[in-house]
Amino acid sequence: MRNVIVLVLLLALCIPAAMAQAENKTMMMPDMVGKWTGVMDAMGWEKNTAWMPNETVSYWPGGEMTLTIKEQNGSMFSGEMVPEMSPGSKEIVLGIISSDNQSIAMVDENGYLWGYMNSPTELELSYQEVDMEGMEVASGIFKKA
Repeated sequence: MRNVIVLVLLLALCIPAAMAQAENKTMMMPDMVGKWTGVMDAMGWEKNTAWMPNETVSYWPGGEMTLTIKEQNGSMFSGEMVPEMSPGSKEIVLGIISSDNQSIAMVDENGYLWGYMNSPTELELSYQEVDMEGMEVASGIFKKA
C-alpha cells in the first residue's frame, strides 16, 4: 500500500511538470517574420569554365545578406534571401523549425540552409550547394531588425 501511495505522489508531481514543459515549448516557437540581416563568409569551387579556367577555390568573406521572412504558419515559414551586392539574385526560401524550437532547416532555389536560433533575434545559418558546375559553402550570423 505504501508503494502505491509513493507511486501516485510521483505521478502527481511528474504529469503537471511534463504538461508545463509542453506548454513552454509551444510558447517558445520563434517568430521568424521580419527582416534579418547578416554577413556570410563563403567559399566555392567551379569546374573548368570560360570565367574560371583553372578549377580553383574562391573565397568570398563578408557577403552582406538580407533574409526577409514574409509568412509563418506554426513551424513553417517562407520568404526571400537577397545578397546586398547583387539584389537581382533574390531567391525564394522555405523553412521549418524543428521540434526543439531552435534548429532550423531551409531550402532556396539552389541549395540547403540549416541553422540554430542563438536567441529570439539572432540566427546562425550555414549554406550548402552542389551542382554540375561546382559547389559552395557559407556560414553567417543574422540579426532581426
